[in-house]
Amino acid sequence: MKMLTKLMLGLAGLVMTLPAAAEWKPSPAEMATLPSYCAARFDEKSAAFKTWRDSMGSDFMHVHHYCAGLNFVNRARGMGSSNKDRRGTLEAALRNFDYMLAHTHPDFSLRPEILMNRGIALSMMNRTGEAVGDLMKAIEADPKQPRAYMTLADLYSKQKNRAKALETVTEGLRHNPDTKSLQRRYTELGGKLPYPPPVEPAPVAVQVNTDAIPAAEPGSTPSPVEPADSAPTSPAETAAAPPKIGSPTNPYCRFCPD
Repeated sequence: MKMLTKLMLGLAGLVMTLPAAAEWKPSPAEMATLPSYCAARFDEKSAAFKTWRDSMGSDFMHVHHYCAGLNFVNRARGMGSSNKDRRGTLEAALRNFDYMLAHTHPDFSLRPEILMNRGIALSMMNRTGEAVGDLMKAIEADPKQPRAYMTLADLYSKQKNRAKALETVTEGLRHNPDTKSLQRRYTELGGKLPYPPPVEPAPVAVQVNTDAIPAAEPGSTPSPVEPADSAPTSPAETAAAPPKIGSPTNPYCRFCPD
């Protein structure tokens, strides 16, 4: 009887989780709004799955959690602020973003984007302090994220900190000079034209190969290099030795007998 009860409870639990799993997975219409690697992750037999896995590395196996988090944020945007399910939907997004941050490598290519979207979800929940922290981490990891600057500037504007909002948008334009939304927000906040100059790329250091050049010893004088067109002195050009004197048996005595 106890075994039957456990089995019934297990089946009941399984039935209860099926609707949740079905709700968790993006619908075809929702999938179309997500990055292309999301559809690939849900189809492990496709060529796209193998391509994205080779591109992202081992962390790609976790990326469906990020896709779910993005989808929950999109769903929450379609809900009114008074919708009782909105907060729970955003909390589900946070859980999936937290999973990604905990289970992927620090240098995972999507990590700055995950931090940004986590900050966006937190801002939608009015958890401003946490949102600012995540958005600043996202910008530090990758300054070329216009939405991170926009969301951060909007948070400062809600706090009536217009100067900080303008400073944020200005910095965003320096790293993303052609972004129309940042340009528009810059003028709305009172920024003066022309737009701030873009950040100059860091110069690439050129390393000179000194392996082939022997280093001179301290205190030594470099040897002069012989000109390439100089030729060795021929034997004919050498000075002739003076003739010997005396006899063969005594070359040092001119008049001595042999």
